[in-house]
Amino acid sequence: MNGTTLVAFVPFMLAFCGGEASAPHVKNLDHPKSYSKVMLALAATAICFDLLGSMAIGMTVPKGEIQNSTGFVYTYGKLLTSIGLPGDLLQKIVGVMLSCGIIGELGNWIAGPNQGMYEAAKEGYMPKFFAKTTKHGVPIRIMILQSSIVTVSALLITFTSGADADFAFNVSLAATTAQYLMVYMIMLIAYMVLKKKHEDYHRMYYMTKNPNLSIAIAILALVITVVAFFVTFVPAQGTAAGLRGIYVETLIGMCAIVSILPLILYQWHEKWQKE
Repeated sequence: MNGTTLVAFVPFMLAFCGGEASAPHVKNLDHPKSYSKVMLALAATAICFDLLGSMAIGMTVPKGEIQNSTGFVYTYGKLLTSIGLPGDLLQKIVGVMLSCGIIGELGNWIAGPNQGMYEAAKEGYMPKFFAKTTKHGVPIRIMILQSSIVTVSALLITFTSGADADFAFNVSLAATTAQYLMVYMIMLIAYMVLKKKHEDYHRMYYMTKNPNLSIAIAILALVITVVAFFVTFVPAQGTAAGLRGIYVETLIGMCAIVSILPLILYQWHEKWQKE
């Protein structure tokens, strides 16, 4: 096993990114202690279904014909053709249906950070222009900003990768995962600091009451996260030699932008806060 095969775990990592969004709702549970068990069961179930889906593609489509960007839809076509149905036509219909579902999911996913960005704008960490809402309390300007950034990024990655559709797919997947993992590293470090210096703070949920065990688990998670972060920078197997450098440079550039931009915006925090 090497870097080019380890990067195959990137989609698995991305599948679990965002799971922390459910954490604030622990306080609403009748039995908060069951939260960790539910999350572990969910992770195990998701891994099993992912493996079954991957095995279905691997057993249906010849190795030389598998593409990351079309594997799922192409597999439907092969399966339908094998039972005498017009697979070429039906796989296009499945592709359109899948695209419609992805657009809906993407819209919901993009809207996720809006509330956090809206609160940041209200506190003066962003221009007050973005703190405006509609009469229904929707931060429409933040939503437009978010959707514009995602749309422009997607278009640039898609139309600058030439005929290699897998390259655009792999870069998008790896960049999203890398940026998620950067946040997780910060969260884990913050968790350890809180456990070490502010153990007396009231918490709605405890992973364990033993602070040393909590920190040990967090360190293990941090090590795994750091390793996973660097794995995302390894070009996937099959990436053209001429695109390997561009792959790494693109990921470094995107991670640098999301790391440096908040620091630049923070320079105007006091000015925006007074407005």
